[in-house]
Amino acid sequence: MNTTIDAFQAIFDGESEISRPARLNNLSKYNLMQPEEVDKICSLESRDEGLVSGLVARHSVSILIGDSGLGKSPLAYQLGICVAQGMPFLGMGTEPGPVVYADYENGLKEGQDLRNNLVKFLGLPKAPDNFMVWTPDCAANLDIEGICKDIKPSLFIIDSLRAYNPSFEKTDSAGKEISSLRSTAYKCGLAILLIHHVRKPGQDGVPSLDDDSSGLMVWLNQAAGHRSIVNQSDTRIAADLSRSQPESAMVLRWHRRLCGEGGPLYLERISNDEGDPIGYAPITGPKLLANPDQQDAFARLPQNFTFKEAKVIYQRADDPTRKWLLKCVAAGIVRQTRRGLYERL
Repeated sequence: MNTTIDAFQAIFDGESEISRPARLNNLSKYNLMQPEEVDKICSLESRDEGLVSGLVARHSVSILIGDSGLGKSPLAYQLGICVAQGMPFLGMGTEPGPVVYADYENGLKEGQDLRNNLVKFLGLPKAPDNFMVWTPDCAANLDIEGICKDIKPSLFIIDSLRAYNPSFEKTDSAGKEISSLRSTAYKCGLAILLIHHVRKPGQDGVPSLDDDSSGLMVWLNQAAGHRSIVNQSDTRIAADLSRSQPESAMVLRWHRRLCGEGGPLYLERISNDEGDPIGYAPITGPKLLANPDQQDAFARLPQNFTFKEAKVIYQRADDPTRKWLLKCVAAGIVRQTRRGLYERL
C-alpha cells in the first residue's frame, strides 16, 4: 500500500499521521474553528435579533445610500439615539449600547439642533449620555480603531463615507478599505454604519424602490465609487423618494447578507408646532401594499397563520410569498411571532 493510501486508511480508522494535540495547536495557529467552537460563539453572541432587529447586525458594516438632501442625516441621528437609549427604531427593536456619530456633514450647532429635536420627538427627558459625537472640529483625524478599542461603542456611524475617506471611491482601494472596517467591527464587537451618496442623481432607467418586482441591487448600483463598497457590506440600505406614496418623505428597502431583502418601509417626516421637521415615523396600513392581489390576500389571512397557510391564500410560490409577507411586515400590518409563524395586526 502506498503512502497516500496509507494516510487515507489511517483517517478512516479514526487516526491520522498528525496527532490530535498537534492538530489542535495548528487550528489555533491559523485561527480555524471547529463546529463546536462556532456554535458556542454564536450562542454567546445571540445574533438572531441583531443590534437593530432585522436591519443591522453586530460585528457588521452596513451602508445607507441615498441622494443628497434626502434626509439621511436626521434618519441616522434618530437611529443612533434610539440605540443609545435602547428604544425601538421605526418599530424595530434595538439593543442598548454606546453610540459614536462621526459627523462630517453637519456643523456642531446643526448637529445639536438635530439631536435636540429628535430627543423631543422621541419623548426623552434628555439626550442619552452614551450618544457621543465627533466632528472635524474635534481633531484633524478620526481614529476609528482607537475609539472602538477604548470606548467600545455598540454602533459607530460615519456621515459621510466620502468626507471620511475619499479613497473609498477609488477602484484600487475601496475593497481594501471596506475589509479593514469589517475587521475592526468584528474584532471590537460593534456595528459600523456608513452614510453614502448616489453617483448620478435622477438617472434615467433607475428602478423605483416602490416596485418590488425590480431588483434592489440594480438600484444600489447607483452608489458612488467602486461596487465593492456595496458588495462587501453586510446590510445595504437604499433610501429614496417614493413614486407610489407621495405623502411619504422617504422609502427604505434593504438587503441583509444571508437574510435577504426587507421593506419597502415608508416614512413620514413629523413636524413640531412651528412646522419644523423633527423626526421620522413609519406609515402603516394595507394600502401600502399598492397591489390589489396582495391586498385581497391580506384580507383573507386569519389572525394567526403559518407561512404554509399564507402561501395557499396568496397562491404563489415560496419566494413571492416570502417577499409579500416581508412587505406586510414593513407596512406594519403583520408581525412574525416565531419562525414560520405570523400574526395580523
